[in-house]
Amino acid sequence: MLFGQDNSKTDWNAEYKRLLESDPGVLKKIESGQATKEDVIRWLQETRGKQTKVSNKKTAAKDGRKKDLSAFKKKLNELVKSGKLSKEEAAKLAATMRSDEAPKEQADKKETVDWDAAYEKLLSNPAARQKIEQSGTTKEQVIEFLKKSAAAKNGKGNVKGGRKVRPGAREGSFQFYSLVIGRLKSKDVELGEMEIDVDYVISEQPRLNAELVGRRVKLVGVSGQFLDALLQIKRGETIKVRTGDFNPETKVLGFGYKFHVLERTAPFKPGDFGVPPMEFRGFSGELTGKIVEAAGYEVLLEVQESIPADDSKAKNAESILGKRIRIAGFYNQHADAFADLREGDMIRAGVAHRNSESDALDVTDVLKRVQK
Repeated sequence: MLFGQDNSKTDWNAEYKRLLESDPGVLKKIESGQATKEDVIRWLQETRGKQTKVSNKKTAAKDGRKKDLSAFKKKLNELVKSGKLSKEEAAKLAATMRSDEAPKEQADKKETVDWDAAYEKLLSNPAARQKIEQSGTTKEQVIEFLKKSAAAKNGKGNVKGGRKVRPGAREGSFQFYSLVIGRLKSKDVELGEMEIDVDYVISEQPRLNAELVGRRVKLVGVSGQFLDALLQIKRGETIKVRTGDFNPETKVLGFGYKFHVLERTAPFKPGDFGVPPMEFRGFSGELTGKIVEAAGYEVLLEVQESIPADDSKAKNAESILGKRIRIAGFYNQHADAFADLREGDMIRAGVAHRNSESDALDVTDVLKRVQK
């Protein structure tokens, strides 16, 4: 994708298709119902300019670091020419002052760093101390170099507890893209925060979903136009909100970084949201029913007929009759047909509940419209 173009002349449908082909992560979000095509296009439009600005800033910062290092090397060369340092000594000092030699524990910390302590730690290395003293480099120059090295490292993000941490993410959190359904308990519009009594969570981490359901959690980071939406929602009303991260220690959710959602929704009832009965989990076969909702390559189907396959593991295939079920995966071979589906259409679909912990089934090879 090319950035810096005139957005008014961009074919966003083409950009959307290109993104799905190149980024499996986005495709999964669409498939699981965590984002719609409109969400993705809006995000592309909003981030195009931002990515250009960030890229320009990174280039400027990189150039600045190169200039600082170049000036330091120039100083060493001058000392070599004057006879105060040998070439070998200068080379060792340059290696000592490389950014990857800066104390890692200082570079990784987000809180205020004790740079005096970092300087003293560097001096505790006899070779480094001798070279610094011989070179005439001041304490202030060394600390400034350490600061720039730490800042460069902190901008790359890291991994905590085996989970990917988003660069610039809230302290102690990891990525947790999900939709949370719950009742608004309290809110602070000025701070962009709220408390939610969680009824239901839709994400790819079923165990964490179960941990959050029934809890009162805090959500932070609401900003921009969504503060107006929060202002309009009354305490006690059921809301649907998209999250971007989660702190397992404080149990605090962060508002989504992209594909933003913050809106009222109907009071939560498992059947209304397509949560399958326990005796239906593990089903494979064909379902016929009426579409209640079709969005994000996902269908919420009100089932009228259930025909199990020979390998179905459902204890009671008919337990879904008259109820709603969520079917995901209407892309690739079914993408064109899905684009024509509308609320109220009658369809027959082949499905398989491959992950019994998930609340959604996967569409398989069959997808047909049927007469009402």
